Amino acid sequence: MIVKTAAKSAGAEPRRVVAVGDTIISERGLVAIIGADPRYHVCGAAHTFQEANRLVRQHRPDVLVIEPFLENCDAIRWIKDLASEFPRIRILIVSAQSELTYAERAFRAGASGYWMKSSSVEELMHALETVLAGDVYASRAITSIAMQKFAGDRNLPPGLDVLSDREMAVFALIAAGHGIGQIAKELGISRKTVETHFEHIKLKLGYADAEALKRGARKLLGAVAGSPQRP
Repeated sequence: MIVKTAAKSAGAEPRRVVAVGDTIISERGLVAIIGADPRYHVCGAAHTFQEANRLVRQHRPDVLVIEPFLENCDAIRWIKDLASEFPRIRILIVSAQSELTYAERAFRAGASGYWMKSSSVEELMHALETVLAGDVYASRAITSIAMQKFAGDRNLPPGLDVLSDREMAVFALIAAGHGIGQIAKELGISRKTVETHFEHIKLKLGYADAEALKRGARKLLGAVAGSPQRP
C-alpha cells in the first residue's frame, strides 16, 4: 500500500518510513501515528511478508518500522537478512513479543531498536527519533540487563540465550502448539531437522521428554507469544 502523509516541515525533507504491521489493523495504526508527524513520510505500508519485502526494495526507506513475527517466516532470520542486504536502513522492531526474550536477539540480528506495543505513542516516536539519529533504542529493562551482563552479574536468572536463533524459532512454534510437521513447513526445513532441534532444546533447557518440552515452551512463551508468526 502506498501512503500519503502529512506535509513536510519547512526547511527539511521528511525521513522516509516503511511501516509493517502483523495485521492490517496494526499496519494502519502505525501509518496513522507516524504519518501524523510532519518529520516523517510513510512511503509504504504492509502487513504481509511478501509485500513488506517488495516495499523495502522499492522505496529503500531511511527506517523500517516492523512487526517481524509475520506469517511463515523466521523473524530473527528475516531481520538478519534485511540488515545484511540493506545496511543503511535503520530497523525499529515494534512487537507484542516479550522484549526479555527477543530484544537481544533482534539487536544481534541487526535491529537498531525494540519498542514494546504496550508502551506509549510518545515512546514510539522517541524510539523512531533515536534510531534515525544513529543511536540504539532499548527500554530501561533491557538496558539494565545489558549493563548487568557487562558487569558480569552472576545472579542473573538463566534465560533462553542458550538457544540458537533457529532453535528459538522452533521453541516459539512449540509454544504456539504447532507439531513437528507444521513447524517443518513453516520454517522450510525437514522433519528430521526439526526433530534434531527438539533434541537440542531438550538437552539445553533440561526437559526430560517431548511433553515436558511442550509444557515448558507454553509456560515460558505461551503467555506472550500466542503464535510467534502471527501474535
